[in-house]
Amino acid sequence: MRAHALLAAALLLSFPALASADVATTRVLQQSLQRLHNAQRSGPAIPPATLSALQESLQMMTRDQVNPAIFQVDKAIFDARMAGLQEQRQSIHQQTNLNKLQQQVQSLTRRHQALQNEYAQLRQQLASKTMTGAQTQHLQAEIQQQKQMLQAEEKHLASLAKQAPNSLNGLSSSTAITSATSLPAYGKALTVYARVQAASDGVHVTMPADSLFGSDNRLSSDGEQRLQAISRILKQSNAHEILVRVAPQPLGANAATQRAEAILRNLRRNGVPDQSLALATGSGLTAGTAELLLVNASPTS
Repeated sequence: MRAHALLAAALLLSFPALASADVATTRVLQQSLQRLHNAQRSGPAIPPATLSALQESLQMMTRDQVNPAIFQVDKAIFDARMAGLQEQRQSIHQQTNLNKLQQQVQSLTRRHQALQNEYAQLRQQLASKTMTGAQTQHLQAEIQQQKQMLQAEEKHLASLAKQAPNSLNGLSSSTAITSATSLPAYGKALTVYARVQAASDGVHVTMPADSLFGSDNRLSSDGEQRLQAISRILKQSNAHEILVRVAPQPLGANAATQRAEAILRNLRRNGVPDQSLALATGSGLTAGTAELLLVNASPTS
């Protein structure tokens, strides 16, 4: 209001003939001044050229207010310029909204493309890992069978553990566990990927569980590559039975069983014969380790 009052005062001082104007004309002039003032207060800044033209129209209206006919022409010019300002502002507003919509469309397009890529990757992974319905049912049946056999395997290992001290009486430690130089060829090859020891109950292939798994019970990419290499060697061994064991510490027996099943499935996919693979308890293993026990495998051939 202060800027409006200053502008009105300046116009009154510049054109003293205002005193002879009628009340209606003066009111129209004041309303025009107020319209310009409101336009300056609201919305974006008025471009200098447009503002100068509007102020010029107001000066002409002030000068010509004693002549109603010319005053109406000046007012029509002012109204037209105000309408042009309004259209200009609407155009800017529409362009701003259009730019925002375009940015949103671009963002949604990028998100859509990202989702499409993710979907394609998931489909590819699913296609590479999914078996037929019959194979899946067969695998589930095998897993259930392995779980049922777990208790029997635990008893079997406990029996082996009891027999081991008797079989070692009178023998040196080098007789119970062979050195790396006395391992069979496949055993020496396995030492590249794991710690290998040949004992009276078979050949122990031991690895840190963290080298096979990530933060969950799924094999990591490095773990899958390691097991793939181990599988190629195991297929050359003479083991009649390969027991898959994972220590229950520190994740618990349920997690250990899930990890052992993941290792067994991987070995099966890599061509290790089904009939030689079995789950066994990881009780007694060092915490955080996984082991393949090659039962009835000759330590020297």
